[in-house]
Amino acid sequence: MKVQKPLAKTIFLIALLCGPAIIYIGITKGKHNIMMLPVFGPKETTINLVDGIERVDTIFHTVLPFSYTAHNGEAITNQDVENKIVVVEYFFARCAGICPKMRTQLRKVYAQNEMNEDVIILSHTVDPENDSLEVLRNYATAAGVTDDRWLFVTGDKSKLYEHARSAYFIGVQEGNQAAGEEAFLHSDQLVLIDKDQKIRGYYTGTDPEDIKRLIDEIKVLKAAEYIPRRTDKS
Repeated sequence: MKVQKPLAKTIFLIALLCGPAIIYIGITKGKHNIMMLPVFGPKETTINLVDGIERVDTIFHTVLPFSYTAHNGEAITNQDVENKIVVVEYFFARCAGICPKMRTQLRKVYAQNEMNEDVIILSHTVDPENDSLEVLRNYATAAGVTDDRWLFVTGDKSKLYEHARSAYFIGVQEGNQAAGEEAFLHSDQLVLIDKDQKIRGYYTGTDPEDIKRLIDEIKVLKAAEYIPRRTDKS
């Protein structure tokens, strides 16, 4: 029997809307054991009295405030990425080592999330003295960036370095050019930040398998949005 066009369109729309939820169900481990990503970074435990009952609450590390300038000339702060899933990278335009490999892998993440405007990539330069906005714009063009879902950002060098260490717990430092080493040393780790600005994963930016895991775990975060959050009521 031939399916009527209106019915086919309806089925397609339902599948499109329910896709993330179906993915989420597919990665669960049973009715009550839903797959969840870990939360990284330091945490504090507090004990609160609720209706006469002691409740233990965990306060997780969240991304610290920041203010940078993106390659498109616009300012970007931590408030601009609230309620967004963010992939964090550190690089510099003159880098001939790991940076081109990381850019190639991040193109996959960028392409895979073309329909997700709430998933963005923030690539931070560790060489703001040389990575001018013009240099960053050219770098973005070479990466195939056509919108604001992937931003190459610059700012005060000391703040960029401190934020890498204290917000994302990844290392950046200047190298020893006189000794023939890389001008700047930075981690090859990508960091996944959820919409609550908590760290949910680390990935080797040059490893295709780890990039696949990153793409999948972004889907996990997206799919989780369709599942009602549990209340803490006893």
